Amino acid sequence: MGATTIASARAADDVFFLTAYDPSDLPGSSIDPLGFERGYLFLADKTLPGLTNAASRPRYLSVLCAGSHLAGIDLADSPREQYEKRLATILRLERFWALANVLASRENGEDDLPLHGIRGVRYAEPAADLLREQGARKTDASFRLLSRQMPYGAVGMYGSVAEGMRLLDRQTLQLTPDLGQRLAEGFLRETEMPRTLQKAVREGGAVSLAGLAVWGRKAHVSAETGTGEAGCFAEALHQDPVRSRMAGLLRSYRANDGDSELARMKRMMHSLGNGVDTDLREAMRTILSYEACYRLAQLGIERLLWLCRTLPAGRVGGHDLANDAVMRLIMEQLPRAAARLSETLEAATSEAFLQDIARLHDVKTFLLRRAAACNDTWSLASALMERHEAVQRGKFDRGRRKMPWLEVTAGRIGLTMTRVGGLNTEATQPEKIIPHPYRLES
Repeated sequence: MGATTIASARAADDVFFLTAYDPSDLPGSSIDPLGFERGYLFLADKTLPGLTNAASRPRYLSVLCAGSHLAGIDLADSPREQYEKRLATILRLERFWALANVLASRENGEDDLPLHGIRGVRYAEPAADLLREQGARKTDASFRLLSRQMPYGAVGMYGSVAEGMRLLDRQTLQLTPDLGQRLAEGFLRETEMPRTLQKAVREGGAVSLAGLAVWGRKAHVSAETGTGEAGCFAEALHQDPVRSRMAGLLRSYRANDGDSELARMKRMMHSLGNGVDTDLREAMRTILSYEACYRLAQLGIERLLWLCRTLPAGRVGGHDLANDAVMRLIMEQLPRAAARLSETLEAATSEAFLQDIARLHDVKTFLLRRAAACNDTWSLASALMERHEAVQRGKFDRGRRKMPWLEVTAGRIGLTMTRVGGLNTEATQPEKIIPHPYRLES
């Protein structure tokens, strides 16, 4: 990924904060223009610790463990050599597996075995097309999968989850002797992975396309898992008590048609009283308040960007803001939303939820001292821009500080030279701002 951003900066609120990891290839671009990411990740960890939104297909954990298991490790090898062998074997298996998914889905149509969730499927499908055009009967795993398979594929996207679930050591890619080893063996046994394919994964070489397609039916990303593999998933999920309790709630309160994550979370929250799940209730209540603040603040930045791009002058003055219904809506609603968030945090009592609560202090301070204290649309815009500039300049991309998207020149707001960031459509209500995803799908 383009940016490596674990930087510290002094925000406009005179507090220090750490920027969230910000994957982008442009010095001005950002997924977190107002610095809400750190608080969001804290809250997500209070309900489903160890999971991520990107790692939502559990079968990838099986592929990861099976690849490590199949590596031909010689105990005489150095630790570095052992790591490289495991990595090469995992990547080779991932390529074979992705291709097997594509081949299997084409036997009976994609509706039967959909390819959703396979990383690199847009590389694997052309590889399958080329093999068909060539009339090939065998293939090796030399085709490309993703622009950079290691960081964007199974190892990069699922490695941290696998480690958090005690399946492997991310630094060595060595399996845990119990759970990780059992998952690998269960996957190989229950999907009936051919010996010839295991050999090709371990040593390189070609395998039959027909055999790969047959195996792909059983090893498919959306195929039903066997009892051994499923048992390992359940054990890994429930070994963390917080994650286990939240998983139980998710089973009891399945998503309704059209249910958003926040709506589902609200239903679950209302079902909980004081007791063993107090921390989950407090976390979900805080999430709902936090997202209300985030969507209003983010709407403010989006509105400023939209006005700068659409007004004939290309710049926004105080008169424009004073007459803008969206900015007036934000100025009216943000103080109440910030107060609710503060009250929610002050009412929290469970030790589990309150642990490391300081990670929310930065956003809370910004909301209460700056945005919520504004009494006109210009001061609101100024507060949002000050926060945005502090957040952006606290991030680095290849040694360069990131630039803010907006600036004030001669008393008017305009776009900076970066001219990046923001939505491509007009947002006029906070409901048009997509909230943070809270791992429920995972």
